[in-house]
Amino acid sequence: MIQLNFTLFIQLINFLVLLFILNAILYKPIRAKLKERSEQMARDREKAQQLEQEVHDQESRHQEELAKARQTAAQEKTALIGEAKKEESAILDKARADAAGIVDEMKATIQSESEEVRKSLREDMTPLALSITEKILGRAI
Repeated sequence: MIQLNFTLFIQLINFLVLLFILNAILYKPIRAKLKERSEQMARDREKAQQLEQEVHDQESRHQEELAKARQTAAQEKTALIGEAKKEESAILDKARADAAGIVDEMKATIQSESEEVRKSLREDMTPLALSITEKILGRAI
């Protein structure tokens, strides 16, 4: 059988004093550190999310700038190709004109030379024709 006496009250007071002392010395500092640690982790998570969002935003801006740069480069390339084709066409037209001029000049030179040769042949042919005619006929003309 259990007897209730004065020692039970002393043990109860002892327990409450020990509980109060442990709470003040041990449990409150541990709870404070745990609370501080969880708050620090929450701040770190929030900061990590902000940094991740900044990285995502910068990556998006980078991709946009890269797309714009590619588009600009493509436009410049198209413009340069167009200019090159115009320049090529101008050079070819000039070369054709120069070639046509040279051909016309050569034709004129050849024609004038052929006229001179014909004239020279006519002059040389007359005495030759007379000579041949005289030999064929056997008499002087």
